[in-house]
Amino acid sequence: MGKSRWKAIRRLSRRALPGAAVLALFLLAGCLSSSKHDDLPAPPPDVSIDAAAVYTIGCPDVIAIAFLDWPEVSHSARVGADGCINVGNLGKIRIEGLTAAEAAAAIAERAELSARRLRVAVIEFNSRQVLVYGAIRGEPRVVDYHGPETVVELLERIGGLAPDAAPSEIHVVRAQVGEGVPAEVLPVDLEAILEKRDERTNVRVRPLDAIYVGELPRTRIGRAVPAIIKPFYDLIVESLPARPAGPANDQ
Repeated sequence: MGKSRWKAIRRLSRRALPGAAVLALFLLAGCLSSSKHDDLPAPPPDVSIDAAAVYTIGCPDVIAIAFLDWPEVSHSARVGADGCINVGNLGKIRIEGLTAAEAAAAIAERAELSARRLRVAVIEFNSRQVLVYGAIRGEPRVVDYHGPETVVELLERIGGLAPDAAPSEIHVVRAQVGEGVPAEVLPVDLEAILEKRDERTNVRVRPLDAIYVGELPRTRIGRAVPAIIKPFYDLIVESLPARPAGPANDQ
């Protein structure tokens, strides 16, 4: 199982953006909304959790509302800046900070229905983001926060690592509230997580975390090699003995 998950993570892509551009993209990301649930301590990574079930709704998320007895009035609604949605004749209902199940209960109460006859699901996660950059598949980017996923789950969701990624150089950078408080840097031991099932460093991601994936040394050196001798450098790298078979170089 470990090797198959490793293969899923190490999907192909070599594109990258300068760090300054990535940080600018991060700072320009959408609105962040606070909620009562985000202040709770995250459970340890080895405890199974349904991220969608504990995700708390905020502006400008979009939810789908399904009335089981009246499917014709089912519809989608965007959470406004006031934390409310407009539910037709029921008027505005505040759902910011609620889970989908709690939002369904609030709407059902207003409609004087049993909560079992109504369903709510988040169809657009727009309110909170996570920055992922470095040697990942696709462009370094801001991705939607779907709830307290682990680092491995999030990397799998976005397509995984680039072939030149260094699995021993993955870190979660977590900003701290308060002036002058340095960011917390949490190392992630991907090989231990996937091969030894050691979940201690498989931290649960929080909104506004930044996940950095480092590159293999030969990739960093290769970019600094002058163009005139680059072909010779590539020839030398290709002639080096292959690394022993194992999870770190499975493709």
